[in-house]
Amino acid sequence: MQVLINQFVFGILFGFGYYYFLIWRGYDSGKTIPTFQRFVFDFAVYNLIEEAGFYYGHRLLHHPRLYKYIHKQHHEWTAPIAITATYCHPIEYCFCNLFPVLLGPSLLGSHPFTAWIWFLAATMNTLNSHSGYHFPFLFSPEAHDYHHLK
Repeated sequence: MQVLINQFVFGILFGFGYYYFLIWRGYDSGKTIPTFQRFVFDFAVYNLIEEAGFYYGHRLLHHPRLYKYIHKQHHEWTAPIAITATYCHPIEYCFCNLFPVLLGPSLLGSHPFTAWIWFLAATMNTLNSHSGYHFPFLFSPEAHDYHHLK
């Protein structure tokens, strides 16, 4: 139930807010896709921003004053499966899961094509991290599994 609430209530509200932010910022809905160099540059910057944003947000949620009220819910799963990636408190979902992923495209004013590919890659990475399987050519979720176990 928590996953459905996060996806269909908070995810949609966050999405509408993000869309209106993009309109306010000068959303580029151009018909031509960006160059390969720009695409690679944007992706590299997205990764740096998302890694830093998620790491420090996640670390903050492990603070004793926040953990038991917000992040503990996500750690109820000691052997996570993909759907548990969004099984978390709505505050965590919005500010630790969605915000770091949206921050890169927002700061760079990226083309929608690049942003949508990034959103897909970020979602697949999150699902892989919680899958419990080490798929070929993808990062291993073993460290994350250990994090949930301990």
